[in-house]
Amino acid sequence: MSPRPSRSRWRVVLLAAGLSLLAVAAFFYYRLEHPPGAARATEDVVVDIPRGTSTAEIFRRLEAAGVVEDARLAEVYYRLHRRRTTLQAGEYRFRRPMPIDEIINRMGRGDVVRHFVLVPEGLTAEETFALFWKQGIGGPDGFRAAMAETELVPGLSTGVTDLEGFLFPDTYEVTRSTSAKEIVDRMVANFRRHFTPALQRRAAALGLSVRQAVALASIVQKETSIRDEAPLVAGVYWNRLKRGMRLQADPTVIYAMKRDGRWTGTLYRSDYDYDSPYNTYRIDGLPPGPICNPGMDALKAAVNPARTAFLYFVADPLTGRHNFSTTFDEHLYAIALARQARAAAGLAGEPAGPPAPAVTETPTPGVPLAEKKVTGNPVPAPLPN
Repeated sequence: MSPRPSRSRWRVVLLAAGLSLLAVAAFFYYRLEHPPGAARATEDVVVDIPRGTSTAEIFRRLEAAGVVEDARLAEVYYRLHRRRTTLQAGEYRFRRPMPIDEIINRMGRGDVVRHFVLVPEGLTAEETFALFWKQGIGGPDGFRAAMAETELVPGLSTGVTDLEGFLFPDTYEVTRSTSAKEIVDRMVANFRRHFTPALQRRAAALGLSVRQAVALASIVQKETSIRDEAPLVAGVYWNRLKRGMRLQADPTVIYAMKRDGRWTGTLYRSDYDYDSPYNTYRIDGLPPGPICNPGMDALKAAVNPARTAFLYFVADPLTGRHNFSTTFDEHLYAIALARQARAAAGLAGEPAGPPAPAVTETPTPGVPLAEKKVTGNPVPAPLPN
């Protein structure tokens, strides 16, 4: 019968086993903190961690993306040593591979990928929202629901049915998890900062509510993107309002058809008869609301229209600027010159010919318009309420 091992011998065995375990743990910890190739890693990878993802699934996604070598080992380390650090959902940019503690620290801070979405001036709400949801941010249903939250503009306007016109064009920093409501809230708040009390007082001095002022600004925005022309365009429309003439703005027809899903990309003379409260060839005064989301220059111009006698304008096909006229005869002549310039330059569109008829005459169906213009003989219309 062999002698029983002494207690000292058991201590040596246990110590050796403990040291071995420590050595193995130290090796794996070293591999987690110094994965092969980490020092030379230059390739980034984006990993999306949706809300509600389990801890095990998080590390499986990181392994699949090449961010960690072994998902199970990384999960064991996290549960033993870093479980107090909550891993937040979101879209993360990691190096491939990357030290485990750096990964956990980044996810614990919620250091997610930031997206910068540029919203140009003059887009409709639908076009604006598409910039976000095409990048996977928000979504059509979320934006349309947020669009109806008209209480975001308390005290600024009455009779607001949606937030068209109040989504201020700017660059917005968002993440994949930014909600549609949060984006709309920020855009409306940005509008409120820019449409200052001074501009509101200017609108009131003209007899315009904020909504009416923004509606006028939206038409100005769609007619010109040239800063020094905006007050002149606003002056034309303001003169028409004061004289009881219809605005007859082509962009309002286009907007009306877009709202109804009828826009094909080409405006025809027959479209001037399109039945809509937004069609300023058929309605008196301003449309019931904005037709786009105007920028700062258009907002300022709408409440500071140029003091001018102009009642008409037509686009120069070569420069993109506009030629302004006081009388209808001058306007017809400007249209003829624009057609000649278009034909001489070989631009597509309506060929040179007789001046366009007044809009009050019977329109010619199926004929595309060659240039943007305000036409028509004076038609009585009341000033805006």
